[in-house]
Amino acid sequence: MPIAILDRPADPAEASLLREAFQRRATEAIAHATRVATPAALAEALSAPTDAGALVRLLSATVGQDAIATLDPFAEAIARGAEIKQQLIKEAGGLLTASQMGAALGGISRQAVDKRRRAGQLLAMRVGADWRYPAVQMDPNGTVAEGLAIVLRYMADSGPWAILDFLITPDEVLEGLTPLEALRRGGSLAATVQRQLAAAAADAYG
Repeated sequence: MPIAILDRPADPAEASLLREAFQRRATEAIAHATRVATPAALAEALSAPTDAGALVRLLSATVGQDAIATLDPFAEAIARGAEIKQQLIKEAGGLLTASQMGAALGGISRQAVDKRRRAGQLLAMRVGADWRYPAVQMDPNGTVAEGLAIVLRYMADSGPWAILDFLITPDEVLEGLTPLEALRRGGSLAATVQRQLAAAAADAYG
């Protein structure tokens, strides 16, 4: 019988039971995947830059080999999506907590960070019950690119992971820079990013 999804914070005993139950299922899944995986699949999994990436590569390589694909038809897509997110996190310099983000922004409070997120001035993604902030959106001086809010406004319906992917992917139109780098350069490069966003929005609603 499936465990009901809790709509309230679990007490310590409940949390412990949930962790134990999940660990048993995860251990069984990993053991199964390791048994049925080919040497090539194992080598591919081990080549992942992170432990999480290695795990999702292994599961992705093995989910289609037996009844798992029938029981959970979205397993492979979920595994691939998890690996893509792990790679984005790595390229973004990691995800910061609200406290870490506040410290990097000059010592502002968690509440101030949350206020900026809700105002569409900071990019954040939901991780469990908390918000996490890609470190890449700040430069070494703790300054957020002026045009970031424009990107967040235009791409609000795309979701935070798609926005992060857009911001950190180099573009030949931007002289090989990423949109985030172009926004920091300002001038014609930043203007080009804004034109791209406006054009994409016009196509979406045209």
